[in-house]
Amino acid sequence: MTTVQLERLELMRAADTLRLPRVDLDVRTQSDQASSLTGVTFVAADERWLRQPPRELLHHSLLAETHVRLIGESALPVPHPSFEYLDLRGRSGVWPDAQFRLPAGGGHDWSVEVDTGYSPKRRDQKLIAAAQDGYGTLVWATSVHGRVEKVARRIRELHRARELRQVQQAIVLYVNVHTADRDPYAPRRRLNKSSLIHIDLAGSADE
Repeated sequence: MTTVQLERLELMRAADTLRLPRVDLDVRTQSDQASSLTGVTFVAADERWLRQPPRELLHHSLLAETHVRLIGESALPVPHPSFEYLDLRGRSGVWPDAQFRLPAGGGHDWSVEVDTGYSPKRRDQKLIAAAQDGYGTLVWATSVHGRVEKVARRIRELHRARELRQVQQAIVLYVNVHTADRDPYAPRRRLNKSSLIHIDLAGSADE
């Protein structure tokens, strides 16, 4: 996680007490925007995690933030579902980043994807592939605040086109691991962008 995340969770003092290893890096929080280059401090329980490229560390911290946000929003169907990072080696490039495994299994599991700047084509590939893999819920987390409503709209379009037949619901949310001076998810004046949208797809494809 980043020091910003730990501060929000009131865990920074514990990290300092344990002398957890950390590294200061510059990362693009939005992969397609050079202006999004930001200084971030990453913290890990194991120093080996911090040897990964900045982009990978950002990805891990955004996945952790997604998990924290879903818990905070009481969005998970059971208190402690198994959260698993997926090993992409040997798999197709459309496999999700992580998944929530639910006791019911099968089509009840949730796919989790972190998007820092996918192209529209790549976004559609990932969404359709997750549906074809049998996930009942699609979680799409993005570091680009303005994408939340756009991705939610696209999910509805793909569902109407019967591309997401197995999917019961989708959650699209904004995740931020670097803003320290304010709550990045709180409503702000003159900013009406949604931070989280829940989409019920359990009805017919025409809904």
